[in-house]
Amino acid sequence: MTERHIILHIGLHKCGSTFLQRVLMQNAPALAAAGLAYPHSGTGHPGNAAGAHEFDAAQIEEMFGHCQQLFLSHEDQINFGDQAQPFSRAAASLGASVEILCFVRPFPEYIFGDYSQQMKQHYPEWIEAREAYKGMSFEQFVGSRCRWVNPAKWLNQWRNALRRSLGEVPVTVASHRDIRETVEPLLPPGLDLDWHVPNHLTNPSLRAEDCDRLAAMIEDFDIPGEDIVATLKEALHHTGGPDAGRNEERIRWIEALFRQQIQQLYDQYGYDISTPASGRFEYEAE
Repeated sequence: MTERHIILHIGLHKCGSTFLQRVLMQNAPALAAAGLAYPHSGTGHPGNAAGAHEFDAAQIEEMFGHCQQLFLSHEDQINFGDQAQPFSRAAASLGASVEILCFVRPFPEYIFGDYSQQMKQHYPEWIEAREAYKGMSFEQFVGSRCRWVNPAKWLNQWRNALRRSLGEVPVTVASHRDIRETVEPLLPPGLDLDWHVPNHLTNPSLRAEDCDRLAAMIEDFDIPGEDIVATLKEALHHTGGPDAGRNEERIRWIEALFRQQIQQLYDQYGYDISTPASGRFEYEAE
């Protein structure tokens, strides 16, 4: 009997997770026929592993179904490794091996993506309170993220939780631009999968300049809420355009602020997440 195996994709946020999840969803029947399960209802968030750190053996058993391989994915799991002992014990009780998969991107790109995601998720409540980003400026927002975001620390927490029941587990850290090249070798061989996902289904980021503009509008009591919503909807049509908010000064400042996290990820996982040299820094819609 083939050993059960779990591929656990845990993030990072704004690093192509929605794209990967959409690919797995639309190819789920072919993958299942080849022995790899990506269980999903087909509605809601395209990830299938919300709360995975607390999954018990019965939940994981059900998700395997008739397959011997299971692909779990949810970007929100990245910072739950310190609470993942239940998952570790459950996988061990089922005789399943686990490997961790994490995609990353240069911190300036990550920050601009997160700046957008917060706006997209919270604008209704911000309009009601007339306070965007909890009253923080862009610089304060970045500072708060710098105190929280630490990929190397989060990965170490997952490794520590899993090794208690499973021993050492493989960890792959790769660029968000290399999702297909990284994932395909992990899938059953001989499959001709559909890797095309329409851009609007991949959760593309708003331009930073539009987030700046929306934040200023939200805090202006003279601007009706419906005008702000209309501006946001229009901004969604320009996600891939030139962005004055993603300027060289902000890019270099963010990278300097995250210097410690960059070094930790390199020292501990051999991955250089630093921004390419000036003139070669490229952004793409998420």
